[in-house]
Amino acid sequence: MKRGRSRAYLTSGGPTWAQRRAVDRQTGFSRSQQAARAPLVAIMGQLAAAVERRDWRAARSARSAAWAEVDKLADYLTREERGQLGAYKRRILVGEARDRRGGPVTGA
Repeated sequence: MKRGRSRAYLTSGGPTWAQRRAVDRQTGFSRSQQAARAPLVAIMGQLAAAVERRDWRAARSARSAAWAEVDKLADYLTREERGQLGAYKRRILVGEARDRRGGPVTGA
């Protein structure tokens, strides 16, 4: 005998759960918000380029500048960038450690 809750089904012809989640993830910034975010977007591009060319000093300074821009903006404008900055921090740390060791990372 089944005692748990029954599943909720969308039967009204409205959006599916996937469509509802997709709407939540869309970033519809106004022009003024886009203008405020422009310096942050530019710095994030510099950070990505520095990490790709393995210039860890430039990557650290770009990450610091990006955090300074993030701190100037409201939280809801920078959710995605905050997560990206955390990921870049890990990539920078791993890259620096790999370069100090002088060889490729192996599983052994």
